[in-house]
Amino acid sequence: MTATVPPITAAAPRLSRNRDFQLLWIGQALSDFGSSMTYIVLPLVLLAAGNSTTVAATVGTVSLAVGLVARLPAGHLSDRCDQRALMLGSDLARLVAVGSLAVYVLLRPVPIALALVTVVVSVAALEVFRPAQSKVIRRIVPTEQLGAALSLNQARAYGADIAAPAAAGLLLALEPSLPLAVDALTFGVSALCVAVAVRGPRRGRGPDGAPGGRDAEAASAQPVAERFLTRFTAGWRYLAGDRFMRWCVLYGAGLNLAFSALTFALILGVGSRPDGAVAVGTAMSAAAVAGLAGSLLTPYVQRHVSLKVTLVAGPATGAVLLAVAWTSGSTIAFVAGFCALCLLIPVISATFGTIMAVAVPEEIYGRVITTSGLVAQIVQPCGPLAAGLLLARLSLPTTAAAFTMAFALLAAVPVALPKPPQTSTPAPARSPS
Repeated sequence: MTATVPPITAAAPRLSRNRDFQLLWIGQALSDFGSSMTYIVLPLVLLAAGNSTTVAATVGTVSLAVGLVARLPAGHLSDRCDQRALMLGSDLARLVAVGSLAVYVLLRPVPIALALVTVVVSVAALEVFRPAQSKVIRRIVPTEQLGAALSLNQARAYGADIAAPAAAGLLLALEPSLPLAVDALTFGVSALCVAVAVRGPRRGRGPDGAPGGRDAEAASAQPVAERFLTRFTAGWRYLAGDRFMRWCVLYGAGLNLAFSALTFALILGVGSRPDGAVAVGTAMSAAAVAGLAGSLLTPYVQRHVSLKVTLVAGPATGAVLLAVAWTSGSTIAFVAGFCALCLLIPVISATFGTIMAVAVPEEIYGRVITTSGLVAQIVQPCGPLAAGLLLARLSLPTTAAAFTMAFALLAAVPVALPKPPQTSTPAPARSPS
């Protein structure tokens, strides 16, 4: 990895002086904070309206399903359409959806149909926003600073997860509609930040509208008109033809599945014990802090630690601590293994993201990142079920043994790591104003 990301040069303005990146980061930090509150508050609002726990839980299932369905079309749109328009439209759609829900909550009990519509609109808009934002970040941030930019974007999400629960509880106690109203307001602020930060030609085009940089190469290399199916499946074909990227998404899928299962094993196994709720809450808070720390450490790790060592260290550390939990029966060791993975997984994720941002051609970048994200996360929903099945038959220490073997296997996989792809020709970053 140290050979993949170029060192920061003196000529490149640092992210702290990149006005456009800062505006996008602030807007999304607020948006993440508001969305995290809504994620917590909406099921509680539905329960308060007299709905069953099953109905309230349906919101979470719908959210996951819509996210998976919308991901690939969103990547296609980000490569074919104006990213600024997509980001603004996404923010405004979420503002209207969540704002309408906040008004409804203020006036009367919320029907499940309205809650589901809000979730569908919000999640679909988020999926459209993400790849469009990734392409904009790639354009406004110098290539050698992409790793730092991605790590800061991860850090803001962890920061929101740390701050949002307490804020949601406080606002919910004052007025149930307040967290939703704040969430809607954050989308308005995000839209304003996008409107100010994202200016000029889209997808690397020059001031006269002619293709420039990597887009010029793409325009000359590709036919003028492609079939829709050919365009839509470009991400799949790129992953299928690149051995390193294919290896990355499969490794990520295994890591996501194992970590998802471990998370629910912690919640179910520790939470079922006396005072377990307090222990689980403490563990989840510690995990969020660890994730934030891992995100902030990512640029340092990318500069000083090889990719193979990074990929081995995460699951290997978790395997060692879970082995201690297995042999000693220590709940503390189980939680420590979980937190260690929360520290190192953001490093792995941002490292993969940096390699893709540097290496994947600009003209198919949106489709590649959404396709890889889908493949890496498609088996993740099986994790909670796997944890439940294990705990139904085994004690928590014996379950730790199963996770020890799973993460030890994942730590051995990077031995066969293929060579990363060659860096694509970077488009020059637009100077921040």
